[in-house]
Amino acid sequence: MQCDDCIPPKSMVESQLGEMKWVNSFTAICLKIMISGTDWKELKPDTSKILQNLREIQKTVQDYRHRLIHMPMKIETLNQKMNEIIKILLDLHKGLTDLKTEVADLKRNQRDNLETSKFRQERVRDALGTIPLLHQKGKTVEIPKPKTRDERIHEGISAIK
Repeated sequence: MQCDDCIPPKSMVESQLGEMKWVNSFTAICLKIMISGTDWKELKPDTSKILQNLREIQKTVQDYRHRLIHMPMKIETLNQKMNEIIKILLDLHKGLTDLKTEVADLKRNQRDNLETSKFRQERVRDALGTIPLLHQKGKTVEIPKPKTRDERIHEGISAIK
């Protein structure tokens, strides 16, 4: 049993009920029950609609609660992935810069290719013991590299044997 102090006077509740625009039908039904003093069984409200609304509200609340619980984990995961992407982008930028430098070097080398190939020919011939080709009257003549003193002594000893 409730005492008279716990229940507001009917006139006050009726005036507040008239002034307010209730959106939730369940709340309005509860207030009508409280005002009239009737029992739930006597009122026979459409409980299936109320239960459906309550389930939808409960589902929505649980969904938002679930989202709020997992939000920090998702933010941390996204933060880690963004850091990985930034590292990859920095590496990619460095790689592209290096590639750009190599392409510029190749273009420069292509212009200097003729001089470079002559230099390589000279190095190869020096390694083989000949001097670079001499051009005389349109003919190419290869002159052997002069022998050192030790080489001539060695050849002389070999010829005697």
